[in-house]
Amino acid sequence: MIAISMLVAPTLFAAEAREWEDRTGSFRVAAELVEADRKHVKLRRTDGTVIVVPITKLSHADGRYLSSLREAKPAAPVLTLVENGQPTSVIVTNGRPNESQITAAAELQEHIRIMSGATLPIAKENELEPDPARALILVGESNLSRTYGVVTKTLEPETFVIKTLPNVLILAGEDGGGKGNARTGTLWAVYDLLQDQLGCRWIWPGETGRRVPRRECIQLPALDICETPVVKIRHFRLLAQDKHRFGYEREGIGRFLDLGETYDQVAEDERVWYRRMRLGKSFPLSAGHAFTDWWEKHKDSAPDIFALQPDGKRRPRSGSHPDFVKMCVSNPKLWELQLAPLQNRAQQGERGLWVNACENDGSGGFCTCQRCRLWDAAPPANSMARPPVEDGSEVDGAPRDSELPESLSDRYARWYNELAVRARQFDPDVRVVAYAYSRYRAPPTGVERLEPNVWIGYVGFNAYPRPDSYRQLSADEWLGWSQLGATVFLRSNSLFYCGEGAPYVVSHQMAEDLQFQVQNGMRATDYDALQGYWAATGPTYYVLARMLWDTDADVDEVLNEFYESFGPLQEVAKDFYDYWEAFTVDLGNNEAYFGQSRTDRLRAYPTIYNAAVFLKAEAILSRGKHLVRDASDEERERFRNIELGLQHGRLLAAALEDGKTSSGAAGTQLMQFRRDIAPRNVINVYWTTSKEKRYRVLE
Repeated sequence: MIAISMLVAPTLFAAEAREWEDRTGSFRVAAELVEADRKHVKLRRTDGTVIVVPITKLSHADGRYLSSLREAKPAAPVLTLVENGQPTSVIVTNGRPNESQITAAAELQEHIRIMSGATLPIAKENELEPDPARALILVGESNLSRTYGVVTKTLEPETFVIKTLPNVLILAGEDGGGKGNARTGTLWAVYDLLQDQLGCRWIWPGETGRRVPRRECIQLPALDICETPVVKIRHFRLLAQDKHRFGYEREGIGRFLDLGETYDQVAEDERVWYRRMRLGKSFPLSAGHAFTDWWEKHKDSAPDIFALQPDGKRRPRSGSHPDFVKMCVSNPKLWELQLAPLQNRAQQGERGLWVNACENDGSGGFCTCQRCRLWDAAPPANSMARPPVEDGSEVDGAPRDSELPESLSDRYARWYNELAVRARQFDPDVRVVAYAYSRYRAPPTGVERLEPNVWIGYVGFNAYPRPDSYRQLSADEWLGWSQLGATVFLRSNSLFYCGEGAPYVVSHQMAEDLQFQVQNGMRATDYDALQGYWAATGPTYYVLARMLWDTDADVDEVLNEFYESFGPLQEVAKDFYDYWEAFTVDLGNNEAYFGQSRTDRLRAYPTIYNAAVFLKAEAILSRGKHLVRDASDEERERFRNIELGLQHGRLLAAALEDGKTSSGAAGTQLMQFRRDIAPRNVINVYWTTSKEKRYRVLE
């Protein structure tokens, strides 16, 4: 949930006592409704005690009852921004707005123009022409906002305020941080207003994904909102950015697809969507495989810091992959080298530093020296009883060091503790970041506690759809690390395994797991990676992004936001994606599917996504033909993206059945189709083509 210190001005009620029920049906109470805001209700029991209940916990029947009361007693407007298509307000920034405050003002102006046809002027407060007839929209902290008691520099990172006063609307947030870590609380205030008060939606990147309701008058009720994100780092790795272009060029993807202007537009659209969904961070977290270049740097000067291999040599497991070299984590010399840069920076006065202890990628090549082996302990019993899943760790091949225990978590936990204790001598606010991954994913059994400044990036919850047994394994392991005292954040490869370009929907499972993680201490996410299958997996992406901010939201209500963007076609869109979600979840209960590698799953698509499967989906979409005439141009274009996404799935399955996705009649047709849909960003055609090359189904 979101931490709230002030709420939307509540609506007061004088209602008779009735029976209220929670969503599970296990809790009932006779009470009268006292007041309600957008997130909570206050109920007075028959004994006079007042309880506060999140609206998301109420039964659907109680939710409908609340809606009926609100419709009967709508909030009186207190501020008019646009009237009859004409501006009655002006957007005001401080005299020297920073980049994000300039963006916030421009985004507010643009969305209100699309909504009403009115272009609100933007002025700096020191250049503002007095006009008492116009309301002031104060964007960002300023001299004017401070006169109304709004001072954002004292707020927690990324916190924002939305406040109405007589003829004034304040949209301001904590905008601190330095270069590379600029926080954007004011921008979040604007997006919250547009989303929660004015009904705007950004269901996927680009104009087809932007829904802006049309109205000639824009009025606001009394508002007094202050929100702080619970999840402090909300991050998806995108796969169509500038840094990826070089890789696509090197792979020869430019032979098939435009890596120029079309790519630039796709990249920009994804960046804008990411920002509008309030994905961002309250502070920097320096993580990632930490030693990828250490072999070349230290192999001659400090060879003993590297893992001892079974042949008695300290070296990478494979000479062709020195970036996968493992470390001798019990060696104090390694700790000294890791902490030396920290000590230098701390002596210069820096505080709140990070020590990166994320071992290199791969499932093999771990140290076999006696000192490291003395740190090992028996693995947790429950980790052995669940089926393994493909989590990305076997990039260097299957493990071959069978003389080591299956779980190496104890040696790694002890290493994290050694670093944490020593680092605090230089910086009392230091944090050590590390992964729970590969052979050290399960919580340790011989370490009683982790130091309080250890952050663990749990690389689990990787499989969607997931069998219940794997979900339980991930939950148990998460709790195991958390109960040892670590701050656990999610470093999941889940989105990386969410489909290959055909419809693939797991919205409810991912939302359920996200709420479990938040309820059990998660404060950061690093999802690798958002593949960009917008028309195929769009509802799942939207739910996940929305609920990283509104963590206590009801998943079905969030999905309704997505489907409402299709206007009269919303029921068809919902039935379509519900069909694919049921289909996808069934795959998780199929042992043959679940046990396959990603490459084998892709090659099996012609069987998994057979003609009968596609025919059922096409029959659902065909119900939209007579509804299209009642849809707006924007709604028709959104629905067209769904149709194109389904067509891509069909063509992909046909090309794979034919053998290759780039040659032969079916492959040639698929690649031409990708060129045609690339500007619409129906799916990220660059990533899926690159992936097929890696899996050798592309020539």
